[in-house]
Amino acid sequence: MPALPAARDAPAVITSGNRRGRPGLQTLLVDVGGSLALYYGLHAAGVDDVTALALSAGPSAVKTVVTVARGRRVQPTAVAVLVVTTVVQVASLITGDPRELLVRNALLSLPSGLWMLATLWTRRPLTFQATQILFPRRAALMDELWERDPRFRRAWRSITVMWGGALLLDCALRVLMAATLPVPVVPALDTALTLVTVVAMQIPTNVVLYRSGSWHLLFGRRRAPSMKESVR
Repeated sequence: MPALPAARDAPAVITSGNRRGRPGLQTLLVDVGGSLALYYGLHAAGVDDVTALALSAGPSAVKTVVTVARGRRVQPTAVAVLVVTTVVQVASLITGDPRELLVRNALLSLPSGLWMLATLWTRRPLTFQATQILFPRRAALMDELWERDPRFRRAWRSITVMWGGALLLDCALRVLMAATLPVPVVPALDTALTLVTVVAMQIPTNVVLYRSGSWHLLFGRRRAPSMKESVR
């Protein structure tokens, strides 16, 4: 299912039986765990909030650069994350306001949510495309189901609406937290919001797929043929 990534990568897909969880775990550890630990470590050492928040984006930025360099191709989403982070960091260093850094994830959630909703008017919605990328062995089956099953198409469009709305709500909550809560509290809550949203949104996403009759086709285990069927 599409997920709100920890470091604001493109919406990913998490489903039962996902065998590609290792890259997602690495993203979680580096982008969330690394950044969070770095911020609170610097904060405990007496570093001011602006500097600590700016430096805490370092692990994610380095990972993005390394990923692009290894792939020898430009990843638009990764580059967009890096550009937005850099711009916000420079602005906050100039103004000296740490709250500008606290809203950097919100500045990525807003366009991501709008972009996701905009794909409802394209040939294939973003959540559908993300699922095919994460499950390449099921891509052909998904294409087949998309062409012949109206319920399957409606399910993915509904999922896209849900996740687009979740990203917009995510943006609003992050802005509210950054504007009203003590600065040292926000990074932890920001991380918690990401994790809670990702986990919570799996439920309605799976329900929509199940009710459309396509969940078992995509992610269920194939039933082994009985002896009687094998004889036939």
